Amino acid sequence: MASLLPLSLLISACPPLLWGQLTSKDFYAGQLRAPGDYILGGLFPLFRASARVNQSEQMVTCDRFNPLGFNWLQALRFAIEEINNSSDLLPDIQLGFEVWDTCQQFNRVITPTLHFLTVPLDDELQPKCNYTSLVPRTLAVIGPSTSEEALTSATMLSYFMVPQVSYSASSSSLEDRTHFPSFFRTIPSDSQQTLALVELVERFRWDCISILAADSDYGKGSLATLQELFRYRNVCISYSDVIPGVSQDRESLLQQMVIKLDMFLVNVTIIFADISSAMALLSSVITWQTAGRNRVWIASEAWSTSNEIASLSNIHSIGTIVGLAIQTHIFPGFQEYLQSSKVIHTPAPTQLTNLSTASLESCQVSMADDTQIELLKMAIVEPEERISLNVYTAVYSVAHAIHSARQSIGADATLHPWQILEALKSVSFEVHNISVSFNSKGNLHAGYDLLVWKAIDGTIQFVPVGQYTAIGSLRVDTEEIWAAQGVQIPESKCYEDCLPGQIYRKRFSAWSSCMFICENCPEGTYQADLVTCLPCTLEEWSPARSTACLERDAQYLSWGDPYVMVLVVIACFGLALIIAVFVLFAIRLDTPVVKAAGGRMSLLMLFSLACSSLSLGSFVGRPNDFHCKMRQPLFAISFTVCISSILVKSFQIICIFKMAAKLPMAYKYWMRYNGPYMCILGSTLMQATICLIWYSIKAPYLVNNYKISSNQVYLQCYEGSFVGFTLMLSYIGLLGVLCFIFAFMGRKLPKNYNEARFIVAGMLIYFISWFSFFLTYATSEGKYVAAVQIFAVLNSTCGILFTYFMPKCYIILLKPESNTTAYFQNCLRSHGVARHSSHPSSTEATEPKDTGDCT
Repeated sequence: MASLLPLSLLISACPPLLWGQLTSKDFYAGQLRAPGDYILGGLFPLFRASARVNQSEQMVTCDRFNPLGFNWLQALRFAIEEINNSSDLLPDIQLGFEVWDTCQQFNRVITPTLHFLTVPLDDELQPKCNYTSLVPRTLAVIGPSTSEEALTSATMLSYFMVPQVSYSASSSSLEDRTHFPSFFRTIPSDSQQTLALVELVERFRWDCISILAADSDYGKGSLATLQELFRYRNVCISYSDVIPGVSQDRESLLQQMVIKLDMFLVNVTIIFADISSAMALLSSVITWQTAGRNRVWIASEAWSTSNEIASLSNIHSIGTIVGLAIQTHIFPGFQEYLQSSKVIHTPAPTQLTNLSTASLESCQVSMADDTQIELLKMAIVEPEERISLNVYTAVYSVAHAIHSARQSIGADATLHPWQILEALKSVSFEVHNISVSFNSKGNLHAGYDLLVWKAIDGTIQFVPVGQYTAIGSLRVDTEEIWAAQGVQIPESKCYEDCLPGQIYRKRFSAWSSCMFICENCPEGTYQADLVTCLPCTLEEWSPARSTACLERDAQYLSWGDPYVMVLVVIACFGLALIIAVFVLFAIRLDTPVVKAAGGRMSLLMLFSLACSSLSLGSFVGRPNDFHCKMRQPLFAISFTVCISSILVKSFQIICIFKMAAKLPMAYKYWMRYNGPYMCILGSTLMQATICLIWYSIKAPYLVNNYKISSNQVYLQCYEGSFVGFTLMLSYIGLLGVLCFIFAFMGRKLPKNYNEARFIVAGMLIYFISWFSFFLTYATSEGKYVAAVQIFAVLNSTCGILFTYFMPKCYIILLKPESNTTAYFQNCLRSHGVARHSSHPSSTEATEPKDTGDCT
């Protein structure tokens, strides 16, 4: 290393050569080389292309010296010298290098890459079936600087599993480990950069932006990624385009691009491009853009710290430039290293034999000449520590991998590139308090600095105003960006201000990839933010164009409802009649009419009718689970008692008149052991059992019905198992049918005991009422379904009351002469005479001596 004179010696000693005769062709024909035990390849843009456009063809010539590429080369030399002088890292091992100029042209990396893959003393790559044992002249490659170059070189190097660490190629395409398994980089991937840009746009609530990208894989790939990410975040991209490359009509195309930017009301533009493309675009913006626009230009990492663009005349007039940059760290010794290379006491080196003799002879210039020192300062610019540090860490990562591989295989064993590659995957170290390790995609764990361009004393300075960390956290000092300049945060939108309750909806047009119009939030939703209508909860509702939801009105059968009031009046009237009849029957309990109606059993019937009427209270008012579970069994069991009493009473009269003479002992036991009441109890228990089975399957419960009305909630009792509910009512119907049968059988009994027409009328009212209810229940919903059931219950109770009990009350109150024992005995004699005359040969039925026995 001591024998290798720095390239700056040649530059400083031969300024005419630098600016005139020295071109990239000189570096492309040969290379900068330093010997060592292990050789690292280097691909650096020491020169840049200048375009010469002819009418017939486009020619690109690399004849512009690139000071940044030169500094990056010095970072490689600086790192290698440190490692070679280290007693801890690769002791007793000297690293060498071969550096080739790429001119930032992807086709310029093919020859050096093939050269790196050849074995020493052989300029040709020999074909083999297995390259595992290949030991090329370079064990690893540092570079290149652009993604296009890296895609070309990585394809070749990955085939031979030669590790490659780029310091500046950020394309996300290089993360594909299937195609590029040996590629690593010390710069964050563009996939991370695009996420940082999206976070930045969202942080300042810019809803509409433009994106311009370079005509390269770096630009177009990132453009597609940004479009997808912003579409997912509902950020409108009003205009996106590719910056034209070098061509005859490039200026006119750039002018049209600037005019289109002015046509849209968008103040934020992301420029994802290399320095050359960004510089061409911004030069046109300075020339053609409309004055007075408070624009924001967001720079990608590739040009955010470009002194060349910052030195453009009137660059400060285009607006605020904010950009992402590789995070900078303290890089001790590099500045001094560059400064030391200025001390020159010898003529140009003869190692670069490709330079012409005439050129070398012209390099006899004294360094005391102030002109030469100024030219040297132009060549060796202020150290670009962001990328230079990437080069530095790339060299150190390869060195650590070599160190680890040698420890694994032994210091004397032959080292192959694939062994270094395996070690590089797990390398982890710190250098100058910087942690270096790679993830599974070959990316370095790193973030970005957020910079703003500020004109200080007439010079553009890159001022840090925030940071995007490796874990995706964005920190921004908003005051530092705009408040210090007396400028408010610019708005960037492509829509008009909407009214409350309206949101922005994307609409496409011929002029823009997206526009926004105002749209009302529909009924049942509310405006959550500028672009979202969220649905109200089930307990809430909203009219169209609402900013908040309202609580639904609860609907149920309330006591104040007019229909309910009518039904309550009827129920109260019926209950009063029941009580009156109960009192009347209790007073006249020993009279023949009451005994014929059932005696004390009739009081039980009236009590059950009263309970049925009282059960209506559970159908009115705000329902709850208790009401829902109790109202049906309360009605069903009480009404079952009533119907069972009528059934037993009818059965008993049939037995007296038609079976008592034939089965006197059965009738005797029936009366002695309270047969009527036991039957009523058994029938009632059967109904209770049906209810228990129903409730065990699926009990009734409270349901909030939101489907009937958009602004109301209907509180309804759902009957649970429909089968259980049907069985409950069907059982009462079965009892009614049995009453029909016994009534038919007793149609020829004495008039005082013949109640067939009354029972038939009462049961018909019951069946018609509940059939109507079932039709309503099956086809309707809402609070008035409960009202229909109340109506059915009232009809059933009033039907029994008026058809069965009212005729008897009529006799008791208005025809007392018919409520005597003599009258009932006379009826029985008349019935017996009629039977003898119609059936003279029939056996006479034994008639009871006391009419009370008929009860």
